[in-house]
Formats: sequence, structure tokens, C-alpha cells
Amino acid sequence: MIRVSPLTQANNQVIAVTNMDDQDRRALKVNYHLTDKFLAYVADPVERARVEYNEFTETWLIVYNLSLAVTGESHKVIQPISLVIHHNQLIVFVTDQTSFILDEVNSLTAADQTQGVWDAVFDLLYQVTTDYFDYIQQMGELRANIEEQLHHHSSSKQIFNLADLSKNQTYFLTAANGNLITISQLRLLIGQGTRLKLDQRTIAHLAEIEVEAKQVQEMLELNSDIVDKVSNTYNNLLNINLNNVMKVLTIYSVVLMIPPIIFGFYGMNTFLPFADKDWGWIFTIVITIIPSIYIIYRLKHNHFI
Repeated sequence: MIRVSPLTQANNQVIAVTNMDDQDRRALKVNYHLTDKFLAYVADPVERARVEYNEFTETWLIVYNLSLAVTGESHKVIQPISLVIHHNQLIVFVTDQTSFILDEVNSLTAADQTQGVWDAVFDLLYQVTTDYFDYIQQMGELRANIEEQLHHHSSSKQIFNLADLSKNQTYFLTAANGNLITISQLRLLIGQGTRLKLDQRTIAHLAEIEVEAKQVQEMLELNSDIVDKVSNTYNNLLNINLNNVMKVLTIYSVVLMIPPIIFGFYGMNTFLPFADKDWGWIFTIVITIIPSIYIIYRLKHNHFI
């Protein structure tokens, strides 16, 4: 579905495309001269962040990773949005999951009707980039909650939650790395001044986005390292507990294997010392206890217990 907003005071126009279908694709090619290559990029639900420029149509394409939620299935915590800029037109491609960003686009456009189209683009990219900080804070709180639960009672639920958090942080970090590369490439292309000339204020705004994207990347790397350390620490604790259990079972096995051997001999139909005496059972108990005590002593002397 294509929705065209009214022109702003600066003669800019925002075109919103939600869940692009074949009819929308044909309309975009006819009315806005978008190429099949650009349409393939914007239609890909897992397209990596990128910057493309078509010199023939003088059209820019920016694919940027949008954060959706702290938890979710697979890569659904991150989804790409695509921005196509052609002179004074900004075309925003979204899906049902990312359509909420259109409210932000409309809000930014309504707040300043006199800004250029690239100012609106950079305002949007700045907002999307800084939104990551809220999700990073939520992931930190979620990690602290999982750690608290692990300290009191460990269960498979906490283990799976920690694994999901680690996985989602990987998606966030990958998305942040892609965004940072995209902003750096865009700044490099604009800095050359051959394809697009912007005033110093707009260029400075792009530099601010790059700084924020770098901070997002660094914070996600830090959080990812912390989660990995928590996971490794907990794995070590599980291994220690397992070793202790195996150690106890081994001690029991070594000590308890002596009585069956001795009692087995005295259960045979053969002549054995004191087997015919009334107090012979006491003798069997004594010769069972003595080696058991000796084995326990040796294990303790060798610091095995």
C-alpha cells in the first residue's frame, strides 16, 4: 500500500510504502522511476544495512536496521527499513512489524515543515539509532534479573532465557555494526561532495549520528561480553557441581564394592575361616569394615575427600 503525504513548506514529500506488493512495485517503477535492483533490496526482509546510489536516476537508497524488541523469535528483534531519496521525495518502505516508524516520520515532518529532505532523513536515522539505548537498558535489566534467579535457584528456564538473551544481543550487535558501517559510508560519500552537497549543519548532524551509532556498538559489545562471562561462569559452576556429584558417587562405589566381595565369598559352599562358628557373621562384618575404613582413610589422606 502506498500513501503519499502533502507537500511540506520546503516542497518535500514523504511516500510511505507498507507491505509492497506487485501493484505497488509497478506504480513505484512508473511514478518514481525506481529500478528493479532497488526494489529487490527494499523487498528483502533480511537485507543488510547498506547505502546505494544510482547515478542515472540520481536516487539514494539507505537500508537501516530497526530495533523492535528485546526478546523475540529468531531475528525478529531486528528488522530493516528502507529509505529511498530522490531530490525532494522521501520514500519509506516498511512492513507490518516496522510500520510504527511512520508515526515517527510524520512527527518529524510535522515538527519542522521548512527542513530539507536530507534533514528529515538524518532526524529519522538519529531517532532510530538512539532508540537502541532503551533496548540496551532493557537487556541489562533482563540480564540482572536472570542472574538474580540463578543465584537463588537454577533451572532450565533460566538457562534458556540466558541463551535467548545472548542470541538476541548477537542480532542487536550485528545490526548495530551494520548501521555504523552504513553511516560511515554515507558520510564518506557526502564528504566527497561529488554526488550530494549539504550544508555544514546537516553534515554535522550526520556526524552526530555516527557518534551515537559508535556508542551503541560499544555498549552492545560490552553487554555481550558480560552475558558471555555470566554464561561461562554458570557453565563452570554446573561443571563443578557435576564433578562433585561424580566424586561422591565414585567414593560410594569404591567403599560399597568391598562388602559384596566378602559376603559373596562367605556365601559360597566352600570352606572358609570361621564360617562354621556361631560368631562367624561378626567376623565377616569386621573384615568388611576394616578395609572400608582403610580406603576412606587413604582417600582423605590423598585429599580426594
